[in-house]
Formats: sequence, structure tokens, C-alpha cells
Amino acid sequence: DSYDELYSTAHSYTEAVTDMRELAHGVHEQVSELDGLLVQQMTLNKELQDIVMATRMIPVGQIVARLHRAARQAARATGKSAELEVLGAELMVDSDVLSHLTDALMHIVRNAVDHGVETPDVREAAGKSRAGTLKLIAEQEGDHILLIIEDDGAGMDANVLRNKAIEKGMLDKEAAERLDDKDCFALIFAAGFSTKENISDVSGRGVGMDVVKTRIAQLNGTVEIDSAIGSGTRLVVKLPLTLAIMPTLMIKLQNQNFALPLVNVNEIFHLDLTRTNVVDGQRVIVIREKSIPLYYLSRWLVKEAANDELPESGHVVMVNSGVTKVGFIVDELLGQEEVVIKPLGAMLAGTSGLAGATITGDGRIAIIVDIPGLMGAYAATR
Repeated sequence: DSYDELYSTAHSYTEAVTDMRELAHGVHEQVSELDGLLVQQMTLNKELQDIVMATRMIPVGQIVARLHRAARQAARATGKSAELEVLGAELMVDSDVLSHLTDALMHIVRNAVDHGVETPDVREAAGKSRAGTLKLIAEQEGDHILLIIEDDGAGMDANVLRNKAIEKGMLDKEAAERLDDKDCFALIFAAGFSTKENISDVSGRGVGMDVVKTRIAQLNGTVEIDSAIGSGTRLVVKLPLTLAIMPTLMIKLQNQNFALPLVNVNEIFHLDLTRTNVVDGQRVIVIREKSIPLYYLSRWLVKEAANDELPESGHVVMVNSGVTKVGFIVDELLGQEEVVIKPLGAMLAGTSGLAGATITGDGRIAIIVDIPGLMGAYAATR
């Protein structure tokens, strides 16, 4: 009897295991089916997103006529001859990006003619064609657009810019001598900086390029400049293809989520903050033989954290604001995420350092940081 009872129990157990296997197999099939449906749904969502985004896109060529006119007017006003060539005019970009950038591009073109292109006689004496050549090249790089504006003019002399900065009291001699050539070229983006002795209707008023840099930064873009004496100057403007969806780096400050525009992020590393230095009251870190200012981001963005002590170690996110590089100390890195930008409510609209908000994948609200605005509002107070 005991044997029969044991046999019956074993048989029941075997049947239960078989039923569980069949149930597990059925669940596995259902999960596989759900996975397939989820992939299809994601594909449809992506197609719908692409269709909606396409309605916002216009070709770069729509502003070409205005740039040609700006180049001709600047050449006529300065007694020079210049031609503008455009490559990549068919490239599609967000209409909001292009409309906000048009004035900045027109000023860059006028500035290139006035400051860069030589007079016909000077060009001929240097073995160049009497007419200067400007190029606007539009290229796509991932989810960003590159607008390259270059001329074949006289180029810029780093020493002249360095001395002009000293003359205007923008830098002392020691600080100016530490600048490399690229840093000197970037001086043209400083407010009030101009190498022109005489004011003209074209440029030389001490305003313009700083406004250009600010406008590009407001569009979550960056600008780089390089030049060679006798060969010309090259500006590279990098902008997101659209302002509706933004690739971001999600970070956490205490218990709050924030999003940093990925276009402004250069690199990320973990740092022993006890090994940093303080120069003129500002904490800095030396990266590749250059001193980079460090800021504890919680002191700026988290309520009642303005006087928090600096942690002994932390994650540092290197970001660029225009041509300036700084390091932000953050509490936690959450990873990259493409977000849909939502405007801030009436109570927060216009707040310095805040570009908008978004709802993350887990349903939380994250504030999108306006890095140039944040730097302008808080960096001076550290």
C-alpha cells in the first residue's frame, strides 16, 4: 500500500511538472508574441514620429537668396568683390532652427566680407583672384547639422587679437600669453571686441559676433573657429536637426532628474574632488594641460542646496557653452535619452537656465537645462 501510494504521488507530481512545462511553454509563446507586437508598435511610432517631423523640415536653400544678397551688399559697401558658393542647399532642417539662425548667418557672411576678404588689388598682389570666395557648406552628422562658413581671405593673426584684448582691458598680459591660437580666434565672440578702428555700416561696431554666439547657443548649438594667415577663416556651426526632439544626458541631483542637451556634452568621468585646485576662488581641474572651472550643479538647481558641501568624489560632466568649457559635478548619471521638449508653465517661463521640461520613460518629470543661460546667470556667482 505504501508503495502504491508513493507511486501515485510520484505520478501526480510528474503530471504537475508536465502541466507546468506546458503552461510555461504557453507563457513563453505569449511573451514572444507580445515582444513581436511591441517591436511592431515601436516601428509604427518611429514612422509616425518621422512623418510628423517631416512636416517641420525645410531645405537650407530657402535662405540662400538672403545670404547672396548680404554678401553682395557687404562687398559693394566695402569696395570689394566676393562670391558666395552654397553646397548642400537641399539638406532638410527644422524650420524653427533655420528661421532663428538666418540673421546670425547673414552677419557671419557680412563679417567675412568686411574682415576677411581683401580688396581686389591686394588679392591680385598676393596671387589670388580679384574676387574673394565665400562658401556655405551644409552637412548632416548623425542627428545634427553642420553649417560651415569659410572664406579665402587674409585670415586672422592670433597675436593681433591677443594684443587687442590686452588693449581693451579684457585680459592682462599674462593671461593673454597663455591663450593658444584657437583661444585667440574665439575672442571675436566676446562682447565689445572688434579689430576695426573705424565704425562702418557693415561691421566694426563691437557688437555682432557675440550675438551670433548667443543665438547659436540658444538653439543648443556650438560654434568653432579656425584661421590661417593668408589662407582664410573657417567657422563650423553645429546644430540639432530639430528643436522638437532632443538627445539628452539624464542626470540626478539629489532626488531630482535633469536633462543636459547632449550636443553640449563633451566627456564624462569620475573624479576624486579632493585632488582639485582653487585658483582665484574658483575650483578648477587641469584637463590636457588646460584649467577647466568646476561647478557643483546642485548648488544652482536644487532648492536649499546653495551652501552644500562639495562631496569627496563625484561624476563630472564636461560641457561647452559657446566656446567656453566647464565641468559640472553631478550626483548620478542616468544615461542617454531622446526627449520631447515641453514648454515651461507660466510660473517658470523665462527662468534663466531652464529650457523646458520633459516626461521620462518611467513617468517622471525632468527639467531640460539651458547650459548657456545657466552659465550666464550663475557662473559669475560660482
